[in-house]
Amino acid sequence: MSPSQPAHSHIRPPVSVSADVEAVGRIEAVKTVLRVLTRTTGLRLAVVARVTPESWTCCAVLDEMGFGLKAGDTLVVSTTFCNTVRNMGRPLRVNHASQDPVFQNHPAPKMYNVESYIAVPLYRRNGDFFGVMCALDSRPADLTDETLEIFRHLGELVGHQLEQEEVLSDRDSQLLGAHEASVLREQLMGIVSHDLRNPLNAISLAAATLMRRNDLDDRARRGLRRILDSSDRANRLIRDLLDFTHVRTGMPLPVKPQPMNLHEVAEQVVDEVRLTAQGRTLDLVCEGNGCGKWDPDRIAQVLTNLLTNAVQYSAPGAHIRVEARGDEREVMLAVTNAGTPIPQALLPVLFEPMTRGTTEGSEHRSVGLGLFIVNQIVRAHGGEVEVASTAEAGTTFRVHLPRGC
Repeated sequence: MSPSQPAHSHIRPPVSVSADVEAVGRIEAVKTVLRVLTRTTGLRLAVVARVTPESWTCCAVLDEMGFGLKAGDTLVVSTTFCNTVRNMGRPLRVNHASQDPVFQNHPAPKMYNVESYIAVPLYRRNGDFFGVMCALDSRPADLTDETLEIFRHLGELVGHQLEQEEVLSDRDSQLLGAHEASVLREQLMGIVSHDLRNPLNAISLAAATLMRRNDLDDRARRGLRRILDSSDRANRLIRDLLDFTHVRTGMPLPVKPQPMNLHEVAEQVVDEVRLTAQGRTLDLVCEGNGCGKWDPDRIAQVLTNLLTNAVQYSAPGAHIRVEARGDEREVMLAVTNAGTPIPQALLPVLFEPMTRGTTEGSEHRSVGLGLFIVNQIVRAHGGEVEVASTAEAGTTFRVHLPRGC
């Protein structure tokens, strides 16, 4: 589809690029925020929009639905749910618009086939309304109050970063060195990661407390288990985002080496992943001396990321093999799973951020930081990671860890 022919007939091509669109476009971390929103909600279109009584303008977009929006495109503001957010001045959540008694006659489901929608208003730090950050889909969804709370935190942070960009644009941008500007933009993801932990911890605590009740039926327990599993996945994502921010801002990845037995950590992690491995078979083989000086939490993070990756990109019922083998010089940790091999062209960049080895397993909506973090942790321990992937032997990630760093 060419840029001059948007997928949706109601999209108006950009007439000019406003200062607001340019300001949002300069916030590099907004792209990552939009990706986090789609991965968190399961919705396929995420947008930061400038919304006024007269106009709706796309400032940044992640479109996995083929809607056709580009930065600078406009819609008739009265036809959007974003106009409702502007008028109300508060967040909005719609799970099934065409069957919602309040919104079934709204133009959005009729003109744009929008069935699910979640959004928060964006404000500058001086309190002025800027626009809306939203995610939407043509399919109905089950969006919760907890998801809306996550959106609210992200919206506050994007509004704060927008204010910083506007301040910078008023000053002589040459006064900021390249490193300072990079740190300023990457700080957003660090703030996001920290602030998201509070509502997630509250959700996990509440669900775990309810699980202890004796009067729950199987359906309620399954629902609470899904909440806990989702919270765990979100917490792992936050941890990866924090580590990503550390590395991108030039700070060394923190590790705290201490004497430990890698075999014991491997057994613990494999047992934990088995609980959510969706029918996969996980086998662990430990041989040789597993003792060394490493950071046990970081080594557990490495194995968790590798196992999560193997589970996501293997078929239900697949066999996943974990090996921990020690010799005089090092301990080698390996994770092997069958499935479609990683294309050879991707192997050199596989450990770069936002990279995935295949499109299979995309329903799990990984942001693509897991292998990047694995590589950074292993390097911080003085080790290395290698990968081999063939149709016959499957995909194997091998981590080589010297016995002290």
